[in-house]
Amino acid sequence: MSSEMISIAPVVYYYRGQSLTYERVLSLLTAENEDEIKNALKGTWLEGISVDLSKPEAVEREAYKKYLQVLDALRAHVNSMDMRLLIEVMKDYVRARDVMLLLRAKASNKPIEEVEEYLIFTEDPLISTLKTLLKERGFEALAQGLKGFRMARDIEYSLELFRSTNDEKAMVLALDVALLNALLRLTNRIGKKVNVGTSRIEFTKLLCPRIDTLSFVMAARLVIEGIEPKTQIPSCHPEVVSQILQSKRDDIVPILRRTPYGEGLPDDLYDALGKLLVNGKRIQRKRAEAVFAGYPFRPSTLVALMLLYRLDAEDISTIVSGKRLGIDISKISEMLSFELIKK
Repeated sequence: MSSEMISIAPVVYYYRGQSLTYERVLSLLTAENEDEIKNALKGTWLEGISVDLSKPEAVEREAYKKYLQVLDALRAHVNSMDMRLLIEVMKDYVRARDVMLLLRAKASNKPIEEVEEYLIFTEDPLISTLKTLLKERGFEALAQGLKGFRMARDIEYSLELFRSTNDEKAMVLALDVALLNALLRLTNRIGKKVNVGTSRIEFTKLLCPRIDTLSFVMAARLVIEGIEPKTQIPSCHPEVVSQILQSKRDDIVPILRRTPYGEGLPDDLYDALGKLLVNGKRIQRKRAEAVFAGYPFRPSTLVALMLLYRLDAEDISTIVSGKRLGIDISKISEMLSFELIKK
């Protein structure tokens, strides 16, 4: 283990002890008011976030702001450019949330000002530039106006898919997949330097469940809309994407059931796509937790922690949103990365 890995290892294991657990999630689901939610979060990395059941989007924002604080703390303990860039790409994964808020507002012809209060990166150069371009010139200005930003190509990729489909959901999925793929490329590069083969395999196992399920859903939506993709859909299993794109609508669910993420998919296509995304999250959580059972500490352990915290943030947002909408807790639990009902 390198000296850098030795220095950051105790920090990562400390944070691992503060991630959400099965018991904590059960407490969150059964909480009847804001105080009970806050109590359930005590001792976790999310302790202290503002909880307002009437404003689930504000809770999501608070969770991601806390997540960014953790990423900054981790970054302070690493020296290599590769590891720092790895953490920065994970921050991009959160920054994508703000990008999508702005792009979707523009696509829906809403004033950009309506979503500004929900942004996390309020003084970020990319977000500030994006806001200005969208307000003054629109989508057409982004290709040139965002040159030089690390996320520029990913944003253009998602916009290209939106232009060809006019589907906002496809645009969101496209950016998620593009950013996950960027992270996969980066971690593969680190894996080559640190431990040829082993680290690359671990990184792939950690990231591919989300990359694949997002890309499969994106391909399925194109088939549903009867649209030929004008850009390639990145995936760890491109052959499955090709099968979906070449299939008929009624063939999609059987194809998905044959993938590693196809367990328990219902017959209804839209329900199956929703379940597929949940399966991807659950598999990623299980694999990230399994990394901590290994030894010694390695770069994939850091990635696993960052992914677990990202899933935690998504889960608390889902729980609060579900409670706000009056959804039964059994239905909320079906959307989480924790598999609370064992089959």
